[in-house]
Amino acid sequence: GGLGSSFNALAAAVSASSMSGEGGSSSSSSFSSRRDLLHAMMDPGTASSLREAFDRSPSSAPSSYRHAVRHVKRVRVCVSNNENTRILFSMLRVLACNSAEIDHISRLGTYSAGPSTAAQRLFGLPVTGAPGGQPSSSSTLRTCRDIRYPINPYNERRAMELLLDITGRALSKYPTSLAQDNADLLDETAYPKYSNKRNAKLQVRGEKEVLHHFALWARTAMHVIDIILHELSEERKADNGGARATTAAHNNEELEFDYVIQAMEDDDDCHFTILRYCSDVLGAVRRDELGKHPY
Repeated sequence: GGLGSSFNALAAAVSASSMSGEGGSSSSSSFSSRRDLLHAMMDPGTASSLREAFDRSPSSAPSSYRHAVRHVKRVRVCVSNNENTRILFSMLRVLACNSAEIDHISRLGTYSAGPSTAAQRLFGLPVTGAPGGQPSSSSTLRTCRDIRYPINPYNERRAMELLLDITGRALSKYPTSLAQDNADLLDETAYPKYSNKRNAKLQVRGEKEVLHHFALWARTAMHVIDIILHELSEERKADNGGARATTAAHNNEELEFDYVIQAMEDDDDCHFTILRYCSDVLGAVRRDELGKHPY
């Protein structure tokens, strides 16, 4: 098979979690499935700490888990679109998966005669037959770091919700806000140039700027995905013989994908990484979804 053990563990953990929710199993079973789910996302050292935390005190496993792994398995990103950014989004997509989506990417990742076109796109593999594309190996290891394309618009929105939650929690741990840091740095008496105190303030401000950037990315993406889902809903209504919405809200061009992307392109304050993601990545998802039905 072409899948790594992480996907197999994730599939088993999500399935176990779903079954315990339906059958009303004990809380220790629920903790066990969550432990296995998180174990699949971590390196062996972190996984060992996680298992010890759960096994030592099942009744307080979630808090024990946070204590055991709070400083590990971070993805360090900057205001850019690089390999770490792609890894971040890949892991968010896996974390946002429900059991059906885990099954879907598991099937796409298991191939014996070469990956399908869908798998090539999902995992960022060279598309066979495309200019510059190379035939893919029949046994390529895929992990939770390799989901290079949105699974579907619903999963992508949940991934952006996770990103917004993560950045919000990280920002809440700082004793001061970004606005306060900017104000403090204007005071060169309290924060003299080239002093350690000022350099420390600059370092922390930079961290907050990165977090605010990804929070804005998440909020913008959620807004654009909502527009795409609205368009898909209207197209499906028409395809099923229903009447399109004729309300003022629907006729408002601000609810149209192309209008929003054009407005972002005209906005000098819109960071190019957010624009390119919304235009290229979400635009491709939109085209794929519209192409699934003969509208």
